[in-house]
Amino acid sequence: FKRVIMAGEANPPDVSFYFVHWLTDLAGAVPNPLDGSERLVLGFPYQVLGSFITSFSVLSALATQTETEVFETYLESYWRDAAPRLRLGAPPSGEHAIAMMRLLCQAQSTEAQESVLAAWEKLSADDEKVLCDEMSRTGIADQHFRASAQKRPGGPAILVYYSPQLVRSLT
Repeated sequence: FKRVIMAGEANPPDVSFYFVHWLTDLAGAVPNPLDGSERLVLGFPYQVLGSFITSFSVLSALATQTETEVFETYLESYWRDAAPRLRLGAPPSGEHAIAMMRLLCQAQSTEAQESVLAAWEKLSADDEKVLCDEMSRTGIADQHFRASAQKRPGGPAILVYYSPQLVRSLT
């Protein structure tokens, strides 16, 4: 599918359809004929499923934008949606922007998000720099975030697969 997108042969509705198909595949992975997709409905945290479904409108932009541009747009949108509830301003900018937005998104619940934002204020300068540097790496050559561009290219970008669960468990 990535090759189709890169060749310019996919449009935004195609990308959205791909992700809806992926969700239905996930739902059918462990079916229970008498109870439907019980594992998906009961086993997926509500906030995760909600965020996933909400992301469809942003993901369709993969047809015309890079992965990094789409991810940054999603993070900014997530921040703006959380802003009234958490009394935040506009999405952050500068070296810390991507790290803060990623952590806020990973925390998901209001309580966890408030804890993450409070913890950020208590970070040492060295710890803040490490988080900013590492969380603004894309892992994709020639792609960088607008808000927190890497000052020095490097890698690899390491994906901490269960990072959102780790962030949520710390509150």
